Amino acid sequence: MRLKQLFTVAKGFYLTLFIIIMMVVLNRLSYSYVPLFTQYIIDILDVGASTANFPSFVTDIFEKGSTTIDILLIVASTLVFYQLLRFTMIFIEDYARGKLTEGINEKMRNKLYDHIQSLDYTYHNNVDTGDLVQRVTSDIEAMSNFMSNRLPEFFRLIATVIFGAIQIYSISPLMVWIALAMVPISAVSSVIFFKKVDKAFKEIEKSESGMMTVIQENLSGSRIVRAFANEQYEIDKLEKQNKKYSEEFMKFQTISSRYWGFSDMLAMMQYLVTIIIGVMFVRNNADITGGQIIAVLMLLGMLIWPIRGLGRMIGDFGRSLVATQRIFEILGHKSEFEVNGTLKPEIKGEIEFKDVYFQFPDGKNNLLNGVNFKVEAGQTVAIIGRTGSGKTTIINLLSRMLETTQGDILLDGVSIKDIEKHHLRKNMGIVLQEPFLFSKTVYENIAISNPTVERDKVFKAAQIAAIEKDISTFEKGYDTVVGERGTTLSGGQKQRVAIARILIAEKPILIFDDSLSAVDTETDMMIRHALADRGSKSTTVIITHRITTAKQADVIVVLENGKVSDIGTHDTLAKKPGLYHKLWDIQGQLEAEFMQLIEEAK
Repeated sequence: MRLKQLFTVAKGFYLTLFIIIMMVVLNRLSYSYVPLFTQYIIDILDVGASTANFPSFVTDIFEKGSTTIDILLIVASTLVFYQLLRFTMIFIEDYARGKLTEGINEKMRNKLYDHIQSLDYTYHNNVDTGDLVQRVTSDIEAMSNFMSNRLPEFFRLIATVIFGAIQIYSISPLMVWIALAMVPISAVSSVIFFKKVDKAFKEIEKSESGMMTVIQENLSGSRIVRAFANEQYEIDKLEKQNKKYSEEFMKFQTISSRYWGFSDMLAMMQYLVTIIIGVMFVRNNADITGGQIIAVLMLLGMLIWPIRGLGRMIGDFGRSLVATQRIFEILGHKSEFEVNGTLKPEIKGEIEFKDVYFQFPDGKNNLLNGVNFKVEAGQTVAIIGRTGSGKTTIINLLSRMLETTQGDILLDGVSIKDIEKHHLRKNMGIVLQEPFLFSKTVYENIAISNPTVERDKVFKAAQIAAIEKDISTFEKGYDTVVGERGTTLSGGQKQRVAIARILIAEKPILIFDDSLSAVDTETDMMIRHALADRGSKSTTVIITHRITTAKQADVIVVLENGKVSDIGTHDTLAKKPGLYHKLWDIQGQLEAEFMQLIEEAK
């Protein structure tokens, strides 16, 4: 199964692979004649004639020389021209190898990356980023290396043994059996070696993946590591994983060194036996010349070294099979778009949850238990609830990052299950609690959802998001590069840049998933007032723990234990016994005191 999958990666490049294999075979065929030039020269100098197995037209060219010197010059000139032809074939072969390698790498990186992008929210929540990076890079390279290098080497080995054996047989039938005596032993040892390295590479890939994950997590969370003075713990963790990787790799190296040592011993024994028998033949005036013995030794290299290289070929084959398994393991996960709608209706923003239940596939209890509420287009709805009550799950269900277990969600009267997912999400702007910023300028991060937007709209969005004053304090203003993941900005600044970014997109539905948590109360008020005054007809969904943030919403939904315990406006819920009333009693007093301080400051 893995072998079949491995060969499918070359689909679309079979012609290039065929050209490589043809050049490999022709190269080995042409090389099998090179030792015969040496045989011919030695025999001419030794006995004045040669029985080198050249085609007749080549022998006719050599015999045009009238003296020994003339013959040697003709043979040397022919050899130079012959080698130029061979080097041309080698150039074509190497060029095709490079084209095949990069073609497979580009194709598989794009295919795997695109597929990863299409995998569902649950998959990405449970996968290690470092492991995915390794699969998209080194695992793909392992496969392409085998297809472009090791697979042709297999055909090279077969062609070399066949053509080399034929040439040796034409010199001496007895010598070919001597030359091939060690081949079965090498073949058996190579099979044993493969079984060992296949298991070893699985452990190597697993430990390397763990090491990559540790590195990736540490680099991504460098600020947290420093904040807790946890550097030594992270160093120890990496050293432990690194040691595990080294130990697994050393196991492979031990197996390899034993195999290579045994192979080298066989190769040297093969040469030694052939030399001894060849010398004995010549000394006993057997029907073989010194030139023939030299040719046999040169041809013997065509048999010994490719067989010896079988170990490297098998090692890479084992690694490529493991890499193939890891890559197709990802490709085997179903894309979330296999379950998709087909409708692309105009979305105005009316949202209705009808008896919605949700449970994670690996969960035992429902996270949502019959949620019902409705929001008219253009309204602002705030969703309040304790941690774990299902607030963020509602957002993930609305955007179809997750699918409802039971019940339905309607947009303008249309079930979201019938709406094409890309179309659905293109009509929603979501600001997360921990927004992701790219390593670009502030301006580019704001305009990223609409690169062709007018600059005035970017400035207006920054003003609404209350980030304009902060940007003006930066040395390069809007051209300031924020750094990887926005590390040069504070949490509140990142959230406000993300808010400005989503305002640029002008979506009919705007979702703020606790995205004002990192800003102070005054800034929170400024942003909410600016959003209310901007004249947009977008439906706005706000997930928040702050009553002051939810206070001005048209509809407030209170979640408790996965159910809607209350729904209404601030005025009605603040007077009604329940969770909202309790929160307002606590937070409302703080807001009153805060507003009084503002008035006094004025």
